[in-house]
Amino acid sequence: MCRSRVFAMAMTPFDFRVPSLLLFGAGKAAELPGLVRRHGTRCLLVTGRASLWASGALGAIAGGLEGAGIAVSAAEVAGEPTPELVDSIAARRRGEEIACVVAVGGGSVLDAGKAVAAMLVHEGSVGDFLEGVGTRPFDGRRLPFIAVPTTAGTGSEAARNAVISRVGPGGFKRSLRHDALMPDAAVVDPELHRSCPPPLTAACGMDAVTQLLESYVSLKANPLTDALAEAGLAAAGRALPAAYADGTDLEARSRMAYAAYCSGITLTNAGLGVVHGFASSVGGRFSIPHGALCGTLAGPCLRATVERLKEGGEVRHLAKIARAGRHLTGREGRDLGADLDGLLGLLDEWARALCLPRLGEFGVTEADLPGLAAATGCKDNPVVLSPGDLETILKERL
Repeated sequence: MCRSRVFAMAMTPFDFRVPSLLLFGAGKAAELPGLVRRHGTRCLLVTGRASLWASGALGAIAGGLEGAGIAVSAAEVAGEPTPELVDSIAARRRGEEIACVVAVGGGSVLDAGKAVAAMLVHEGSVGDFLEGVGTRPFDGRRLPFIAVPTTAGTGSEAARNAVISRVGPGGFKRSLRHDALMPDAAVVDPELHRSCPPPLTAACGMDAVTQLLESYVSLKANPLTDALAEAGLAAAGRALPAAYADGTDLEARSRMAYAAYCSGITLTNAGLGVVHGFASSVGGRFSIPHGALCGTLAGPCLRATVERLKEGGEVRHLAKIARAGRHLTGREGRDLGADLDGLLGLLDEWARALCLPRLGEFGVTEADLPGLAAATGCKDNPVVLSPGDLETILKERL
């Protein structure tokens, strides 16, 4: 009798957190006013500053809200949110009796919106509540929050954290985290992704792929996260090159939007690995877009992980990485070595084809590597990499 691979594995206990509501598909943004009205008739609309306004899509969203009798206040986010940005938006809007926060944009906009929704009902700075930086526990209180992603990348629309950054010497990239930060609703409309330019499509897409890979091989993975990661990897493997080549390809945009949403759930429930360890250390020191950093380091990090697993004879973890490769490449399994080589080769190929930037383009030098390696944690990577391994990874992408 054939048994499912999932149920053949040991069923150890696990917890699983999911968002409240997902509206997925082309045209779903038209349903946003009805979602907002469940909470009241005044919303704060948090957006980016450029392409979506230029395309007319944000104007249509704002007009739809106002046409439904919803008073709209606006706040703009440029770049990754800082404590100062979140604090200033919250301070300006606390007296407006906002009923709901709606964030329309990329991952940084969604993270900013989440944090603002929290800080509108808290005194002090959001920095007071950040993991590893703040000193006050975050109790989860916030205003209702709706996420409308316009890129397929961070999966913030399905995650329970908001990443807040301060870049420079002594900088950081830390999370405001609580189960209650999962959005009340996510409206994932691939039509809104069509204005995303190729470099951003590549960076965001590689962030989603990296999150799926890392959560799949994480030490905290479970059968539900595995199933979602496999589905997301299969979708992204076919869609990312197509979306990069032709941003108007709605099917490719839809598949990438689905992959990113899955990655948000899997990272929330299974954690991430060494690439996102670098995202904290390197991303806190240098002004590097998060997706670009993850994408450029994904291949070298996985290669180092595979090498150390081989040295330790960790066949179970290697087999899982190989299985991830089969889902991403779409190739039938041949043998362990060929599957591993196929995955690593694809990541190298994408780094070239998607024109992923090197670290040196953002000011990272060889002299910075020891300090960056020392500040990098391996998170839930299936094997711990040494400081020497971490320096080698960075050097490869200088």
